[in-house]
Amino acid sequence: MAAQTDFWGEIEVIGGPTPLSILREQAALLGTKTQNLIEAKVETYGAEGGTLHHSFRLVVPALDRYTYELFSISHSVLEPYPIVLPSRIVLENEDKFKDWLPKKLSSPETKEILGNLISQARS
Repeated sequence: MAAQTDFWGEIEVIGGPTPLSILREQAALLGTKTQNLIEAKVETYGAEGGTLHHSFRLVVPALDRYTYELFSISHSVLEPYPIVLPSRIVLENEDKFKDWLPKKLSSPETKEILGNLISQARS
């Protein structure tokens, strides 16, 4: 049998944190912070036209794994930036994303949602 010919050449892996890796890192921290009363998960799906969508969801195991979408972002499959938020806000680069994300995660609205979910999970 003849050897297979590889036409792929070298594949370069682009370095640096991606929006997905940043979101997953933050999701992993939430369980510890809430004594696993609330967990977070990031779901990714694609759409026609080469767009990736990432949904950041809160999961409450004690409430039959109730799930609440806290936010979602999208970006091109070809480039991780810019990121587009559903409100049509555009985050041009990693620095803008890292500036926006802590504001979203520690916002009064998010804290209220987390507090209410923790209270219900303890009931």
